[in-house]
Amino acid sequence: MSLLATGVTVITTMTPEGPAGMTASAVCSLSLDPPQLLACIQQTLPTHKALETSSTFAVNVLGEDHIEIARRFATRGTDRFAGLTLLPDYPAPVLGDAIAHFVCAVEESHPGGDHSIFVGRVLACGYTQGERPLLYFDRRFGSLETPDAGLFRSWSESGTLV
Repeated sequence: MSLLATGVTVITTMTPEGPAGMTASAVCSLSLDPPQLLACIQQTLPTHKALETSSTFAVNVLGEDHIEIARRFATRGTDRFAGLTLLPDYPAPVLGDAIAHFVCAVEESHPGGDHSIFVGRVLACGYTQGERPLLYFDRRFGSLETPDAGLFRSWSESGTLV
């Protein structure tokens, strides 16, 4: 599975205790009419439990400069939202630094092995033009040299370009 190259996102939702979120790579578009996407979340994760009781979630698409954010939202025991700007007026937390976001209403969830597949209807979306996405491939973060060239660059754990 690690050889399936994906974009890197942070899934967020609001709970009675505050915002919750996690790094996710198993996210994709599902339908244009109606606009829907899906997110696959491991059932043992706290964000899974939060999504089961929430009516909305946001998919925050990370840019190539957001490795620290991706790692933070993948690490347990950290204040994942510390120091981040959240855009106002959305029912789910939207990261101000995300290169794109999709705010979704939870329409359905389906079991999928040790994950659940959450289907969300897109309520709102936005993006920053010209930004390049953060990618995940072979257990490493990377980016495209240019979107047209399709050349994959990756960073080591220390952040060095390899």
